[in-house]
Amino acid sequence: MKIDNQYIKHLLTGLLTLFIVACQEPVKESSLVLITGKITEDTTWSASKSYVIDQQVTVENGATLTIEPGTIIKANPGEAPNVSMLVIAKGGKIMAKGTAEKPIIFTSINDNLDPKQNVVSALSDADVGLWGGIIILGNAPIELPSGESETFYVGLDPNSASSYYGGTDAQDNSGVMEYVSVRHGGIFIGTGSESNGITLCGVGAGTTLQNIEIFANQDDGIEFFGGDVHVKNLLVHASGDDAIDIDEGFAGSVSNFVVELNENSDSAIEVNGINADSERQFSLANGRIDGADQILFTMDDKSKGKITGLTITNSNEMAAQNNASVNVSIEITEENSPALDAFAWTRARQK
Repeated sequence: MKIDNQYIKHLLTGLLTLFIVACQEPVKESSLVLITGKITEDTTWSASKSYVIDQQVTVENGATLTIEPGTIIKANPGEAPNVSMLVIAKGGKIMAKGTAEKPIIFTSINDNLDPKQNVVSALSDADVGLWGGIIILGNAPIELPSGESETFYVGLDPNSASSYYGGTDAQDNSGVMEYVSVRHGGIFIGTGSESNGITLCGVGAGTTLQNIEIFANQDDGIEFFGGDVHVKNLLVHASGDDAIDIDEGFAGSVSNFVVELNENSDSAIEVNGINADSERQFSLANGRIDGADQILFTMDDKSKGKITGLTITNSNEMAAQNNASVNVSIEITEENSPALDAFAWTRARQK
């Protein structure tokens, strides 16, 4: 059979055109990003993607992690030594600036939350200990029984410089966290150490933390190990241990805070002092505690600081307080403070 050469030419030209078009078709990039290991250079997490933390992720000295408003970060499960958690090392920074309309949310991979598809979370405040949490290590002063100015965080690798905190810079800056919700954390991370929702170790006053929620954490909601950071507009809901825990000479402040305990909570506020002669004192101001008839205060005889403008509800006439310190003043008010409107964006207020 005779084949027309012109026909073959057109056929080959058509096939070549299809091949070129196919090669030029962009490859669709996955919107799911798995994060593990060390972040050693400036990095941005975009709200257009979904992020999964797998085991320990550390923002190293000199690097900045920027997280866009509305970004959802989920974390895989796993106990020590494979806990999924975010660590900001001394000299590293986190710039997580959400908004009331677009908060930045850290939660478990088991959470079906998907705002892009209008899917709300099916998890409740009974779902705790599903991942680690956020640990920020700074260069501000701390107090230790040994008198040393630096130590490592228990549960992290003591052989890594990225596990240490404490120093001499009270104005140290570890970045910004605004409109950030941390949910369903608190898993065991090492011998004698569970993870808090947010752990602030030697974090300086140059760091900004405001409009923060810790929801359903198995251990403490937020814990301060020394440092001078000031936290504004804090809500802790259904912590398994203490809502606010203060250790190692914290000399910063928390203002406008709400603590909501439940039947599994230990206490609202725990303070452990190191040095009875210390001049470093904490300040908690303008707060509200829903006590759920649990312990309100647990403070040892070396604790120093003041709690002012505190409203208490659902408490057994404060009978369940364990305050051994004469150096912590507590001012109770009948006024309802702070206004809960400031926390309308949180998971706790949307239940």
